[in-house]
Amino acid sequence: MNTRRPLTPGARYGSRFGLGMGLYAMGLTVGLILRSRGIGDWQPMLLTLPGVAIIVWALIVYYREADEFAQRKLGESFVVGFAIGVPILLVIGLLESFGGPHLNGMVSFLIMMAGWLVGSLVSALRYR
Repeated sequence: MNTRRPLTPGARYGSRFGLGMGLYAMGLTVGLILRSRGIGDWQPMLLTLPGVAIIVWALIVYYREADEFAQRKLGESFVVGFAIGVPILLVIGLLESFGGPHLNGMVSFLIMMAGWLVGSLVSALRYR
């Protein structure tokens, strides 16, 4: 007799996300080692793409599997994150256009992810 309960969408997302992050970390490590040995310039970093693809897939599947409440919370966290990140990036872009410092894409990514984190916290607090 099987008494195990099926995994929740959140638990399945966590395992898929963990797999993606593991592959990303391995790809990044191998890419940095190859690059430090003079093999390619940016090409070794392409090894991180399978991990990124699995992370994106995990998030999309989670959204589709989750109930309406979880979808609402996730959507709200994206909206708040977007509302925080985009104006900041627009200001940075304008400053850059008028002689301000150039910031690479990782800074933009970090700003958007920080906005999403704030959005997730706002959503979690709102629906406690």
